[in-house]
Amino acid sequence: MKKTILLVLAISCSLLTFAQKSYTINGVVEDKALNNTTVYLYEYDDLLSSVDDFLKENMTVIDSTQVKNNKFKFTNKVPKDNPVLCLLYVPAMKYPFQVALEPGTIEVKILKGGDTVPYYSTLKGTSVNNDLDEYLLKTIREITKLSNEMQASSDADKFQEIIEILTKVSTDLRTNTSLLVNKYIDKKPLGEQLLFTFFELLEKEDLDAIKSKLSKETLDKLNEKQTMMGSQLESLPSLF
Repeated sequence: MKKTILLVLAISCSLLTFAQKSYTINGVVEDKALNNTTVYLYEYDDLLSSVDDFLKENMTVIDSTQVKNNKFKFTNKVPKDNPVLCLLYVPAMKYPFQVALEPGTIEVKILKGGDTVPYYSTLKGTSVNNDLDEYLLKTIREITKLSNEMQASSDADKFQEIIEILTKVSTDLRTNTSLLVNKYIDKKPLGEQLLFTFFELLEKEDLDAIKSKLSKETLDKLNEKQTMMGSQLESLPSLF
């Protein structure tokens, strides 16, 4: 009897361990035009400097599936012991967005935007993805909405009102980015991925404080990223 109980416990623990190391992404798309298109999960590359670089790179595909009846689904093992970012990409969307691969069920919604940003997303279901949505995507959705309104508005007063709100929301995004990066900076590889992706949104004092906590290897990689981004900005044509 005792052996039977131990065997049942062992099997139960084994199943629980497997479940804890797997993720499921349930996706819903609002736009029927995305039906029969392919959704990709790419390995994350935080040294990509732009969307154009993303499209040019021969990046590693983790998984792919098709949108059917406005839905898609991924189920696979978590690639790391700790949460890790990946890029979820639908070519019709033009832009990839970040999803944290961690044990559990992740709910993704891809919603229609406007002329400036045609699609935007929501995330929920696991702790890191809930934070990504709360600290970043929620604010980005507001910026997307305001940008589309600004593009469509011909009224000068309305345009100025949108600019003022957009300025405040952009400030909120900086604050929220700082909270998110500082929350996960000690968790590898997630903290580094968030830092390398969003460091431009951090205030100098905040970034300097984070730099003091980094290993030499991580600091060198961040400096490489900063140099690369600085060179790109210098190469842009002047607007004046």
